Amino acid sequence: MLELKPMLSALWRNKISALLIALQLGLTLAIVSNTAIIIQDRIEKINRPTGIEVEDLITVGFMAIPQDYDTNGAIKADLSLLRDLPYVVNASITNQIPISGSGSASRYYNNPNQEVGGETSNYYQVDPQFINTLNLNLIAGRNFTEAEMQIGDQSIPSTTATTIITKQLAEKLYPDQDPIGKPIFQGGSSEPMEIIGVVEQHLGAWVSWSNSGNVMFFPVIKERRFAKYMVRTEPGKRDEVMQTLEDKLSERDPQRVISVNTLSKYVDRSYAIDNTMVKVLSIVAAMLSFIVALGIVGLTIFWINQRAKQIGVRRALGATRTNISRYFLLENGIISGLGITVGCAAALIANQYMVRDYSQPTLTIVPLVVCALLVLLISLTAALAPALRAANISPATATRNI
Repeated sequence: MLELKPMLSALWRNKISALLIALQLGLTLAIVSNTAIIIQDRIEKINRPTGIEVEDLITVGFMAIPQDYDTNGAIKADLSLLRDLPYVVNASITNQIPISGSGSASRYYNNPNQEVGGETSNYYQVDPQFINTLNLNLIAGRNFTEAEMQIGDQSIPSTTATTIITKQLAEKLYPDQDPIGKPIFQGGSSEPMEIIGVVEQHLGAWVSWSNSGNVMFFPVIKERRFAKYMVRTEPGKRDEVMQTLEDKLSERDPQRVISVNTLSKYVDRSYAIDNTMVKVLSIVAAMLSFIVALGIVGLTIFWINQRAKQIGVRRALGATRTNISRYFLLENGIISGLGITVGCAAALIANQYMVRDYSQPTLTIVPLVVCALLVLLISLTAALAPALRAANISPATATRNI
């Protein structure tokens, strides 16, 4: 404590440089702490369970060339062929590929002819094999039956008398109730759709959508000149099946253009922006930390060179290397403490604006404290090497120049 008074006096004489370092530390803390919660939020988003066997799924699409193409007949033949291929667990038809960024949505209600309130949900038109093909966990109710399938041209309704929904949507529409057997109505409609099953999870088409996880399934196929299939393989056999799948479909019917892909690529594409943001923000945080560390190193070395004589005198009067090192580390700690105090206030204020205007996650005390300790550690680590250098100044070398 006896060193504190001369230390504060020395800092006051160099107040401009000390203040600049403190402000730099504060700005770094404000940016890094808000960056950290954005990175954490994006990582949690990317790592959300999809409810789907993503790594084992293949997507297949075809576009028929003839105008009078028998789509319904082609679908039946294709699905039979796909399900008979070696290592294929199941295959299904769907109007859209899950987690692809492409899909359809509508608003649904608890009561007939209702147009206020309700929940917006992504929906899929599928066959009874879809739940099994994606390996969705049916936690309540039952799957569709073949008798419930509606097949026709574009004039038939997009919805059916029965539907399967996700647990998330069920909890929103019927909180604290058993949803099985309950009706759902499309906006302005008086025709009920009975909930016959609930799947645990399905993110739907858009991973960044605020209602991601609100999903409904209808047993309907509308005939078009194109179709989309989902194919699930045995674990580890996806790539092997892909090598033969397109050739088999082309051999069966050459009158169409066929595209084959993995669901993993759709998922990677959907999360591309989030992955890029995580990488860019991580680099920014690392660069800021490196720059502030360089500033601390440079300032500490500058002060040591300025005080070489005083250090030599203290060494001659009996100060140990530990005393000298501790002095500069404590001095750096005071500057860091001031900067961290300013930085915590700036971080919280900036976060309020980010939450309000950009819907970013709220900065809580725990990540703020962690980031503050990290900034303090960076500061002390950066000052350590110059402090050890100061401790090695020879008393004789310094005092010869007095």
